[in-house]
Amino acid sequence: MKSLVITLNGDDRSGIVESVSRVIVEFSGEWIESRMANLSGKFAGILRANLPDDQCECFTAALKQAVPDLSITIERVDSVPDSSGQKVYKIELLGQDQPGIIHRISSLLVQNGATVEELESEVIDASMSGEKLFKASISLCLEQGQSIDKLQDALEQLANELIVDIELG
Repeated sequence: MKSLVITLNGDDRSGIVESVSRVIVEFSGEWIESRMANLSGKFAGILRANLPDDQCECFTAALKQAVPDLSITIERVDSVPDSSGQKVYKIELLGQDQPGIIHRISSLLVQNGATVEELESEVIDASMSGEKLFKASISLCLEQGQSIDKLQDALEQLANELIVDIELG
């Protein structure tokens, strides 16, 4: 079996996931993991599927034919990293929306040896005041030898600078 990472994007419509999953099944593949969303009427998805080695070329052509209205990128993955020994941490952030929040936090993470595994964010209305709040949930892994306590201290300092709540769990 060969592991493929497939990215898809384009105008959202009914049936995209069904079409992609049907082609995977038709080629004796297995849907392993995915993240998909509708963002402002656009479909954005990334998934990993395993397919028999001899089916990859035909699968690619069939997938592009099944969803011709989407931009599709397919990359073969030679080996899937084993992350079973890594500890995953989660950051929850909530505060007044302001330019550069993601840049500030991602810069801090990279300076402290952290890798973003998953990031979700949105701007929401505050229930009482109606002001715009920025909300983010970030899953991350620390490089071996990096200190979670040092990262916690850096996040607390950043939270004070941005006047936001940041919780590391």
